[in-house]
Amino acid sequence: MNENYKPKKAEKLITREEDENLLIFDPDTGDIKLLNETAGLIWNSIDGNRSVKDIIQIVVKENPDEDEEVITQDVLKFLEQIQELNFIEE
Repeated sequence: MNENYKPKKAEKLITREEDENLLIFDPDTGDIKLLNETAGLIWNSIDGNRSVKDIIQIVVKENPDEDEEVITQDVLKFLEQIQELNFIEE
């Protein structure tokens, strides 16, 4: 995934907060994804204006004790997973 790509959430999705987690539901397919706090931060950073690089920097800033390379790989993996579920638009 290109670091300049600006992901945008699919409009059909329904989200709901559950304690410290975020639940995403696709009414068309029935797919449900439960996000932990960090994945929720990534999800909430997706707005169609921020690039992948911007989103990675947001997560790095919120997790200063973590290795930036590990964060980068984790963010990319998460974005690819939700792209496969069509939770973000091409």
